[in-house]
Amino acid sequence: MKIDVLVLGKMKDFAKIAEEYIKMLSQFIEVRLLELGHENVEDESSLKRDATRVLRILKDDDHLILLDEHGEDFDSISFAHHIFELMKRKGKLVFLVGGPLGVDDSLKKRANEKISLSKMTLTHRIATIVLLEQLFRSFKILSNQKYHY
Repeated sequence: MKIDVLVLGKMKDFAKIAEEYIKMLSQFIEVRLLELGHENVEDESSLKRDATRVLRILKDDDHLILLDEHGEDFDSISFAHHIFELMKRKGKLVFLVGGPLGVDDSLKKRANEKISLSKMTLTHRIATIVLLEQLFRSFKILSNQKYHY
């Protein structure tokens, strides 16, 4: 099983933190972070172009999880159990972190589910780090390891 994290933006200075989490996650699962950038022109057509790039990457059996402030809320333990249940499926888990204007409706329709990391709006960089941290915490929980440090 693999997990892809697609980011519509660049991680810039946050890339080192993301790399550390991916390294820690590697003891449990292969996680790949794909920085897709985003269109510099911020209008409806740029959302469509971003969506086209994402949809080209996805396979039919990929389980797409869109990060959305209006998505389902989880605490860390219930998120871990949710990830465990999803991993029983065939296909890959793909998390999508939207850009500054969010994502096109076509991606919202393609998403198998939407989850919220916070009711607050987070930048794509912060959201990616929080997601990676919660994935790491999830695998620690599922492995019955201490996850507070």
